[in-house]
Amino acid sequence: MPGEPLILRDADWMPEALKIGRPRSAGVAASIAAAAHAAAPAPAAAPAPSAQWLEQQRRAAYEEGLKAGRRAADAELEQRAQALSHEQAQVREATAALQREQKELQQRRQAGEQQMSAQRDSLQRLLQQLPVAWEGFLQDAEEDMLSLVFEAVCRITGEQAVSRDGARAMLQRTVQAWHGRRPLSVHVHPDDLDALQSDAQLRQMLSASGFTAERQTLRWVPDPEVQLGGCLLRSEEGALDARLEVQLQALRASLAQTREVRREMQREGQREGQREGQRQVQHDQTTAADGGPFKPAGEAAR
Repeated sequence: MPGEPLILRDADWMPEALKIGRPRSAGVAASIAAAAHAAAPAPAAAPAPSAQWLEQQRRAAYEEGLKAGRRAADAELEQRAQALSHEQAQVREATAALQREQKELQQRRQAGEQQMSAQRDSLQRLLQQLPVAWEGFLQDAEEDMLSLVFEAVCRITGEQAVSRDGARAMLQRTVQAWHGRRPLSVHVHPDDLDALQSDAQLRQMLSASGFTAERQTLRWVPDPEVQLGGCLLRSEEGALDARLEVQLQALRASLAQTREVRREMQREGQREGQREGQRQVQHDQTTAADGGPFKPAGEAAR
């Protein structure tokens, strides 16, 4: 049929080049080309791969994958090792810084403990010295107070004694304290003599006591050794010294004696406190050696 390809069957092909002339028309040329294509030998099919070749390819692929995996694992391990090394370096730095801080803190704590111990020892010494220092302070203060009181008494007594009323009162007390016999010699300061002799109240008191110049039982004696306001009574039996300076010295001696008695009582109280403390320590030691204040019933029975 026209238009169908021309198929050559059972044609013998010679190993020579076929010379084809110019086609007469396009249809003829197409038919010749189709015939030549159909007559061309089919390409040989690729041979099937052998099992050995497949095993070699599988092993090669496995080895290549294993190497690639190892390279990736090594790279990851190296990266992790670097990160771990960096972290370890940071940990070492932090540990070293912490150790330095702990060392500094320990040093500061030891310095603080040493300072506190020194302050505690100093305070303990001060506390031990405090009773002695306080006692010395009280003694010094007592000396000052005694001197101040004595000076005040001297001033007050002296001011009263140099007056007429003071001299009269001094003589009255002295005469009332006199229990000796008559006649009596009254020694007073020359400046007090006229005032006392002319004092009506004093004469009345002396007369009531049995001392009058008219009966020769009283004799006034101006004595410069007697200070203003003082008096000295003399008789054959003895004398009664009521001079102001003597009475003030007696007052001073009495104050000093009272102070010494009080100090001795304080010292005795301190010694008794020390003895009581020693007895308590001995009691505690004995109690500890015996196993305490309470014993089990079995030990008590034994």
